[in-house]
Amino acid sequence: MPPDIEPFLARVGGDPLTGAFEERASGPSAGGMRMRTPPPWDGGPFEDFAAQAYLETTERPLALYVHVPFCHHHCAFCPFYKNRTSKTFSAEYAALLAQEIEATARVLRGVIHLRPVRAIYFGGGTPSDLEAADMARLIRQLRAAFPVEADAEITVEGRVRGFTGDKAKAWVNAGANRFSLGVQTTDTKLRRRLGRIADRNEIRENLDALCASGATVVADLIYGFPGQTKELLVEDVRFLSEETGIHGLDLYKLNMFPDSPLDKAVRLGKMPAPPSLRERAEMFGAAYAALLAHGHEHFSPKHWRRDAKERCIYNRLALGGADMLPFGSGAGGRLGAVSLGNAGMLETYAEKVARGEKPLGRIAPSPRRDAPDSFAHALTTATESLRLPRLESWPESHRQQGEKLLAQWRRAGLLSGEEDEHGLRLTCAGNFWSAHMKTLLLDFVGATKSD
Repeated sequence: MPPDIEPFLARVGGDPLTGAFEERASGPSAGGMRMRTPPPWDGGPFEDFAAQAYLETTERPLALYVHVPFCHHHCAFCPFYKNRTSKTFSAEYAALLAQEIEATARVLRGVIHLRPVRAIYFGGGTPSDLEAADMARLIRQLRAAFPVEADAEITVEGRVRGFTGDKAKAWVNAGANRFSLGVQTTDTKLRRRLGRIADRNEIRENLDALCASGATVVADLIYGFPGQTKELLVEDVRFLSEETGIHGLDLYKLNMFPDSPLDKAVRLGKMPAPPSLRERAEMFGAAYAALLAHGHEHFSPKHWRRDAKERCIYNRLALGGADMLPFGSGAGGRLGAVSLGNAGMLETYAEKVARGEKPLGRIAPSPRRDAPDSFAHALTTATESLRLPRLESWPESHRQQGEKLLAQWRRAGLLSGEEDEHGLRLTCAGNFWSAHMKTLLLDFVGATKSD
């Protein structure tokens, strides 16, 4: 029998943006959908299975992810800091990446031409800390080694300080066409408390220099920092919209990781407590209205654009279950039903590369849970287009109860009532709670399966 909908209901009455749900999902514990510890790998080294795995799901898009786990310093909010940059890091690390790319292409040489690459993403860390010539060589090498589509998205991620116009021009000439900048906030005082160095004037100058390169330029904002207000966030939107030429803007909620520098600063009383759930919801609502007022299109949960140049291909492929070939220390990816993770320790990574092998630290069987005909796939596809899936996409056994649940969420102000071939459109409040609602729906369907 389908589960009772009672644990999945939203509050009706009051403001749905601030009060539709509690902080955490209250349904069954992931309804049997949680990832479990995979069994030991017995498929041999990369060379043994790579070609077969590469061809296993040729209908899926393929992307390349290159990880650059180096930063000039550790920002207070960041959980990803691994290695500090040095004067020689760029040439040394780029040489390791070049060896790994060459070795990977060699293993796949018989099949590499059979899958076009839709996107390449340099993430980190701070990829923009690489020297201009080193990054340019890596971009060219990937484009020569793999069948990269003519209109593929090639993104370099970075921070404002050090991401110069000269680097941008060199990387565009090599084939990059998108730059993603971790701005987080444009308020100089708040940036300094978070360990960000560049002030507002430098943000404006550097973003405009990147835009002048001809690439698509996207800036990330985060809401929910200690000491941040909705007025500061709305001013961030105004500044980036009116005083820079960026093509897109990403809006992320702060994840306060335990024992991060920011978490420690709050616990020691050096920074105020972060905004409450209600305050974060109000911040999202204020930013949502400001973005629309400045002509930005909301085209995926965390992504906005005012220019069709911004396609956000890599991010959408990653969420949609595309195959990802990983490169670099700590990079993760998958081929077919095999999950891959490169060695996270730089020394181990370098040793494996020197031996001419794919520097994997983790290989695991990972059967896909998002087959094209599955509810999980329909849910991911719908939420990426700011909707929930139509009832026709639900398991037949859950449609009757699901119809009641969706009707209740509509009464609660989370769904607009608009429906098209892509699904049921979310309201502003529904977009704020969309990740929460997705978890609830996976629980709702998974609860019966686990029974």
